[in-house]
Amino acid sequence: MDSILRDARYLRAATLPVPAEGPFALTDHDASVSAGPYYLVSPQQGRWLTIVETHFALRGVPPLSEIGSRLSATLSCYALTLVVHDDDVLFYNLDRDGKSLDGYNSYPQYFEQARLSDAEIAEQRHSPEAFQALLPAHRSLDELRSLLNRGWWNAYDSGNLDENGVATDEGDSFVFEGERMTALGTLLQLHGNEEEYPYSAWGESQSIRWPEFIALRYKKQP
Repeated sequence: MDSILRDARYLRAATLPVPAEGPFALTDHDASVSAGPYYLVSPQQGRWLTIVETHFALRGVPPLSEIGSRLSATLSCYALTLVVHDDDVLFYNLDRDGKSLDGYNSYPQYFEQARLSDAEIAEQRHSPEAFQALLPAHRSLDELRSLLNRGWWNAYDSGNLDENGVATDEGDSFVFEGERMTALGTLLQLHGNEEEYPYSAWGESQSIRWPEFIALRYKKQP
């Protein structure tokens, strides 16, 4: 993380243990969120560790997708970046050794003014087969594919989009995309166990073992 942020002209300013009450209890938490890059980092949990981005929309800071890709290259590992936008769209990027294996957009039409063509949709189609080696022993690729296709993608595949590309039948969709993120994290056991994935709404979660985390704060180089 230090190397990636250094390339963007940021230096680590503080390394802090996170109290049991969570990151909001840290000194200067609110000011630090807007002062520079700020991350919460867990130890390894099962086969994964978690990095939570706590700052928001800071100019000049590498996006999570770039951080994930670079970490995967440096550490020769898989990196899965998860982002929920306004609880309306879930994105992910799966990388290995710095190479993109798969990408996902739960609602490709969301930011578009006109209906996407079939060719444009095909360019955004996810390929969850890349997760085969990452699935827990008792979970299947079909379960993962079903979870990802719920909502807009099922509507597209069944011809149930209107002239604007909006699903006419959302009966199987998630009400909030944070729910899909929770289901995905639980299926993949990204937190190291079979309990419900707790990091989708990390600010409100009561089940995160915060004292296992450290907080990394960065400041702009002079």
